[in-house]
Amino acid sequence: MQPSLGRVFGSRGKVARYLIVLAILAALGMTAIRQVGTGQIAVVTRFGKVTGRELGEGLHVVMPFGIDQVVRYDIKVQKQTDEASAASKDLQDVGAELALNYRIEAGRVGEIHRTIGPLYGPKLIDPALQEVFKATSAKFSAQELITNRAEVKKEAYDLIKERLEKYGITIDDLSIVNFKFSPSFSKAIEEKQVAQQNAERAKFNLEAAQIDAQAQQAQAQTLSPLFLQKQAIEKWDGKMPTYMGQGSVFNIPLQ
Repeated sequence: MQPSLGRVFGSRGKVARYLIVLAILAALGMTAIRQVGTGQIAVVTRFGKVTGRELGEGLHVVMPFGIDQVVRYDIKVQKQTDEASAASKDLQDVGAELALNYRIEAGRVGEIHRTIGPLYGPKLIDPALQEVFKATSAKFSAQELITNRAEVKKEAYDLIKERLEKYGITIDDLSIVNFKFSPSFSKAIEEKQVAQQNAERAKFNLEAAQIDAQAQQAQAQTLSPLFLQKQAIEKWDGKMPTYMGQGSVFNIPLQ
């Protein structure tokens, strides 16, 4: 017995409705579920405005169909390196490579997103590193930048920490490596080092000569005529000498 046309179209209509419902649910799942990775914090915005909601690691449900947008921020320790140039206190050109280790405070990600945005690196950190290096270099002579590395680093660290932590960026460490100076200053430093080495070598040679002279003087004072006479007598074999004159003691040859 053949099914009626009404039944056929009725069954197909139910399947279509089911498919539509499934498509809607799939769309909801795709647009409403967001995953936040390990070491990340996500900021939720609604129509471009920060909602104040921050999402931690894992799966989260937000308003679907683009009503809510999610912007992820990395809160792990990050490293940024920059080349910087400045002038020292004695007006020498100096350059260096700066390596900054920093992290974003988890509870202030929304504030960073609202006031600075995802491009906080080029907007905030890059210019801060440049200005801090200039300010630090201006407090030291070129020679002091080389000899007082620990003090230079501390000065720069304190400045960058004060500048960035008010924005919610925690500073873990700052390194200043590979100082570079003008060719003329580098040559002057090299010549000074050579001169110092030569001076130290001359001083050592002088002290060595003085010590040797003192040793010879002490030896000469020790080898007195009486001492030599005693030595000769002790070495006499009891035989009478066959000659006399200088170089003998009581007619006993010294050799």
